[in-house]
Amino acid sequence: MSVTEHDLPARIECETAARALYDYLDGRLSPISMEVVHRHIATCRTCASHFDFARRMIALVPTALPLDDTSPALRARIVVALRSEGYREI
Repeated sequence: MSVTEHDLPARIECETAARALYDYLDGRLSPISMEVVHRHIATCRTCASHFDFARRMIALVPTALPLDDTSPALRARIVVALRSEGYREI
């Protein structure tokens, strides 16, 4: 679901910034919305760390090697690591 400009007031809460995360990183927001999200990230350390993490992950995707058989134990370790960083499954 893409975030529209109507969803982004002059100042936004963390939840709204989080919903705009990938649209922001992919440059799919209007220039005004990009600026609003950018201002929030610049002033919110929690959101800034989430956005930095997502940006690094997106940058690493093209370098990832395909896995023929992903281990359930590996997936569990990744989920635990993400949860310890404050991420949750939606």
